Amino acid sequence: MLRQRHVVKDDENEADKSFSTRRILKKVDVYPKLHREFKVQTEAGATVSIVTMVIMVTLFLSELSHYLTPNRHEHMVVDTTTNEKLLIAFDISYPALNCREAHMNSMDVAGELQVNMHHTVFKTRLAADGTPIGKAISHVPNAQEVEETLPPNYCGSCYDAKHPAGLECCNTCDHVKEAFIHSDKSLEEADKTEQCIREAGKEESESQDGEGCRLNGTMSVNRVAGNFHVALGRTFHRQGRLVHQFIPGQQYNYNASHIVHKLYFGNPFPGQSNPLDGVTKIADQAGAVYQYYIKIVPTIYDDGYGSVQSNQYSFTQQTRYLNPYGQMTVLPGVFFIFDISPFMVQMDVASVPFTHFLMRICAIIGGMISIAGFIDSFLYHYGNAPKIV
Repeated sequence: MLRQRHVVKDDENEADKSFSTRRILKKVDVYPKLHREFKVQTEAGATVSIVTMVIMVTLFLSELSHYLTPNRHEHMVVDTTTNEKLLIAFDISYPALNCREAHMNSMDVAGELQVNMHHTVFKTRLAADGTPIGKAISHVPNAQEVEETLPPNYCGSCYDAKHPAGLECCNTCDHVKEAFIHSDKSLEEADKTEQCIREAGKEESESQDGEGCRLNGTMSVNRVAGNFHVALGRTFHRQGRLVHQFIPGQQYNYNASHIVHKLYFGNPFPGQSNPLDGVTKIADQAGAVYQYYIKIVPTIYDDGYGSVQSNQYSFTQQTRYLNPYGQMTVLPGVFFIFDISPFMVQMDVASVPFTHFLMRICAIIGGMISIAGFIDSFLYHYGNAPKIV
């Protein structure tokens, strides 16, 4: 008796294999699906969902703010830039000193003097109410530039004063002042000479009593301890010393009231804090002396795209007046006395990588959903638990 063998077709085998593979894949699914008729929605679940979404949005905004805000890491290193110059930028108003009386001077322990700086300091006349009069003076020529513009045969008068170097022609204001000092004449008389009027500039020559003066600009000094100031008297340097010349009795009328609009050292960097900005001092007695002791800390700011060499600082301040007998122990004026720290702050700014930000957002979403599911399940089973009477 012959038997007929059953031949399995290839397409049937492929169908069985495909069905088996899909069944295995379904077992891997860790998110089982429920039909709509088996789902139960409760008020407690809605409350949990709303609270969860509020917390998730709050945490997301917090992480977004952290991601957008650069992180600063600071550490101290030894400062090796002592051979470089220190740039000082300032903007200071003197409401009770006119532009003839307000002169910026600087000196340091290395012996370098900068007197009556005209080339990088701009002056603006101020009315009694503080409003500016005209525009800031743009440039006052120095002695060399003045001599280059004079006629070839020009010979300025020394006004019956003898120059210490034996010069017969006093062509510049400095020459005149040197001759007047050597001859024990007043610098106020020197300021009225042709040479000094020519070099003084419009803002100083036209200033009137009762006006104020605003000084803004920059100066470059050695990276050593020193000071810069505006003080009583006409200033000049003699044999390496800074001398203030004034008439006795002027200290009783000298008013050193001032407003510091801006003061910083070096190049500014983002987020820099300058504690002296906005400081206002109004003298309530004659002959006031304002001394600011500034501690400068060199700083390198690096944001990953470039570095800025700057400085941070802190300060202490003291105010002194004439003694009860009207005598001076310190020259009236405003003194900024600075010292530089031997250490430098290295400030590195780094942003949070986007992958870290994305990972934290996923952690917030996943963690809140898991916690909310646990709380909702607990509330649902606790609320539907059978009660024992």
